[in-house]
Amino acid sequence: MIALRDVSKSVIEPDGSARVLFDRLDFELSDQDHSVAVTGRSGAGKSTLLRILAGLDTDFTGTYMHDGRILQRTAPEMAAHRLRHVGLVTQDYSLLNDRSVLDNVRLGVPDRARATCGALHALEAVGISHLASKRPRRLSGGEAQRVAIARAIAKHPTVLLADEPTGALDETTESEVLRLFDQLQHGGCKLVIVTHSDRVAERCERQLQVHRHQLVARSVS
Repeated sequence: MIALRDVSKSVIEPDGSARVLFDRLDFELSDQDHSVAVTGRSGAGKSTLLRILAGLDTDFTGTYMHDGRILQRTAPEMAAHRLRHVGLVTQDYSLLNDRSVLDNVRLGVPDRARATCGALHALEAVGISHLASKRPRRLSGGEAQRVAIARAIAKHPTVLLADEPTGALDETTESEVLRLFDQLQHGGCKLVIVTHSDRVAERCERQLQVHRHQLVARSVS
């Protein structure tokens, strides 16, 4: 479905030196996959990998493929791919405090004519339709995370990318979000989750880690 081939990327440190993140890294999310966890030490490049998969970071060498077709790493092509196929949940939720929950979720629906209907269905799917008129600053962390997930799934993406989706949540709220992810998988949405949490990683079918600039099967002690 989505594949990266021979991806290499370096970043410039504050002192001007170059640091290698990826060196001919390969990744594949196949039609048979339902959920993949990506782990690794801080600074290894996990969030950067997710941004590459989302088409937000195109400053790398290598190949990005979707359904066997090579995508050109231009802003228009990657944006079109993201709109059609990919939902993204960031670490900070990225909600607009001057808009209602419903308005925030409407932003995730590219079809303006169906935005309200799609947003309401997404809020219902994550169990917070009763919060539609609230402002994000009045929400708990778990509620804000559900709004971010609703916005990401409102367009019915085939792949949901989540960056540390439970990092700021307590254990009870984390469990609620994980149950929601289980429901999304059962509905046919594929998940790629960057996480430091063993609990989250262990809920995924496959566990990978960024190690020495590559993606390798995660060793579980």
